[in-house]
Amino acid sequence: MSVTNISSANRYILWGKAAGRCQYRGCNKPLFVDALTKSEFNQAYIAHIVADVPGGPRGDALRSELLKDNVSNLMLMCDEHHRLIDKKDVAGHPESLLLQMKKEHEDRIEKVASINPNMHSHIVTYKANVGTHTPVISYESVREFLLPSHYPALSHAIDLSLSNSPQRDKDASFWSTELENLESQFNEQLRPKFRKGEINHLSVFAFAPMPLLIRLGTLINDIQYAEIHQPVRNPKTWNLDDDATETQYKVIEPSEMFQKVALNISLSATINNDRITSVLGTDCSIYTLTIDAPFNDFLKSKKQLQDFSIEVRKLLNHIKSKYNAQTPLHVFPAMPIATAIEFGRVWMPKADMPLHIYDENTANSGFFKAIEIKN
Repeated sequence: MSVTNISSANRYILWGKAAGRCQYRGCNKPLFVDALTKSEFNQAYIAHIVADVPGGPRGDALRSELLKDNVSNLMLMCDEHHRLIDKKDVAGHPESLLLQMKKEHEDRIEKVASINPNMHSHIVTYKANVGTHTPVISYESVREFLLPSHYPALSHAIDLSLSNSPQRDKDASFWSTELENLESQFNEQLRPKFRKGEINHLSVFAFAPMPLLIRLGTLINDIQYAEIHQPVRNPKTWNLDDDATETQYKVIEPSEMFQKVALNISLSATINNDRITSVLGTDCSIYTLTIDAPFNDFLKSKKQLQDFSIEVRKLLNHIKSKYNAQTPLHVFPAMPIATAIEFGRVWMPKADMPLHIYDENTANSGFFKAIEIKN
């Protein structure tokens, strides 16, 4: 433990750099308030990376004296981690590791504190059961993915989900219940804020069956400034890259023109047209939007999502030019979450064809019409 009286100036500097939190990696405990009683008092310890005496933890015959009151050699810590690095596991906490922890913590605080005040974003979460899977999305689990371009406008998410639903997407009642809840929650929690100009930016985190994600997109629409986050499997994140990764989207036109028209979106998997004609009949014109070698984790960059948005907008215009605006467009989607929401956002309710959205479930022997979205 320290025997040096740290100067007041350096104490204040260290507290500022650490934002009053423990700098041990993964702790981040606030050191100015008791977690249980919420009473505010100073419970911080100032730890030396290189001990202030040669015989102390990580001490050095020359450097201990030089660094004993140097901010670069000091860390703000809770009692538990102060004892850990100085008594319980000195060998496991060499100077290089502690310096790295200090830098990580102070860099993070600097990044958060430097964000412009007008860069706030309202976190919107939406989840619904997918097969036997019940997704979990919480404010705490996604808020870090706003940084550094935005920070949370509220200390909680605007959650549009139906809580603890026992229904599954193989059940007919699931769709009507989820759709009614989604529209009700949106009208209650978001629409009034849009009208009053209280929301400048949305950060959307969702995990649900494709038809519900598309409906969510139509509710948000492209008038609202929003960033649609995508769960990426490898590396595991909710953020798309800022790089210029591109994907060539391909449109395959039907060989014959029929009164019925369908859109096959094969991005995360390939949907064979016979799976569509088995539902709609062979007298159906099928347009296909696809990529080379569709797979479920192809979406990596914001550029890919932007290009998808452009291609879908052009394709919807093209199909509409061939059909009456009131002709339903039957949509069969196999696509990443963010593209499903973006598809809904670019659809124009006053101009585009009504949508009949299908979902595939092996429990129901393939595709079936899940929801309708009217113009």
